[in-house]
Amino acid sequence: MARSAIWVLGVAAAGLSGCMTNEVGGPGVSAYYDCDNGTRLKVDNLSGDRIQVQMNDAAPVVLPAVKAASGARYMTPRHEFWDKGGQATWTVGRMAPMTCQRVAVPRT
Repeated sequence: MARSAIWVLGVAAAGLSGCMTNEVGGPGVSAYYDCDNGTRLKVDNLSGDRIQVQMNDAAPVVLPAVKAASGARYMTPRHEFWDKGGQATWTVGRMAPMTCQRVAVPRT
């Protein structure tokens, strides 16, 4: 009996862990990040393993997913967005990466 209960709990935990993803937002859902320099990012999950990042009121940029040792990483030759558990870095060109924190509701 105890073995069966442990097995069932293990299978349930494995099933739940499969539901957890590193996605920054589901389809049609925006995620917001406040960065250490006052920048606000709006991040939308697109189809095909891509995201769209909008920095403040600038034009949005689409970034394809790339392999990451941990977290969710998206980049082009000029832009990089890397989220690890709600902590993200945003880099544009040669500027120093910004450290950003996911927020529930964007600041106004």
